[in-house]
Amino acid sequence: MRERYRIGKKTVFHSLPLRTPTPWGDWEMNLLPAGHIAGSAMLHLTRKTDGSTLLYTGDYKLSQGLSAERCELRCADVLIMETTFGRPHYCFPPRQTVIDQIRTFASQTLSQQKIPLLLGYSLGKAQEILAALSGLDVPVMAHESVIKMTQIIAPHMGPLPTLLPFDAAQATGHVLVFPPHVSRTTKLQSLPTRKAMVTGWALDARAKYQYRVDELIPLSDHADYPELLETVETVKPRRTYLVHGFVQEFGADLRARGWDARSLGREDQLELDIFTRR
Repeated sequence: MRERYRIGKKTVFHSLPLRTPTPWGDWEMNLLPAGHIAGSAMLHLTRKTDGSTLLYTGDYKLSQGLSAERCELRCADVLIMETTFGRPHYCFPPRQTVIDQIRTFASQTLSQQKIPLLLGYSLGKAQEILAALSGLDVPVMAHESVIKMTQIIAPHMGPLPTLLPFDAAQATGHVLVFPPHVSRTTKLQSLPTRKAMVTGWALDARAKYQYRVDELIPLSDHADYPELLETVETVKPRRTYLVHGFVQEFGADLRARGWDARSLGREDQLELDIFTRR
């Protein structure tokens, strides 16, 4: 948290263990793995007076990633969930398929005497990319922000390739891992790179033109549409509130399936059953 948000040492953090009940006023609080990035957690609350429960997901995914704990859902009366990919066409390929795609992109680009440049956020996505490259036996250079975040998370991960700081003069023959916002720097522009954007938005038809890359790899730290449905079916809430992303579209889908679902911060369109008199 300090490194990612540049928070000074005067701020005190209190670490809470996962899956351990913690008293909080009239509530009992539990943190559950969210599967989003390393250390990410859902908040599960139980009211002491009547046993009512609430689950707040925050950002999460159900599929097992390479750099985070597997998500753990728990039943709740009220569910507050993020719906970043709340449309049916957001259905990601199996994780291994995407890992193979990352490795193939790197190997083929190097064989073409070009430099593979993989783009992903410095915290979360970059570690997934690096873990996918592990064992490929190719040297890897990374942006300083990727190196800093990876050094912090590495003790909680499996095998990772050796990371070298980016050096344009020595970049030939290396795989580069950079956050998207620095991919158009002068030093990178002067190199014979092939760019691949690693993102869940890769499933959008316009994404290749939007990101101006050679290849798109559909990998996300967020739940896709089938996982969003699975979440509701697993938690079995009496009411669901939706935040972030396609809240109105996904809310309508849930209501069509018989769930009480409402979006927060948006006005839902009222749905009525129309009966035609014969």
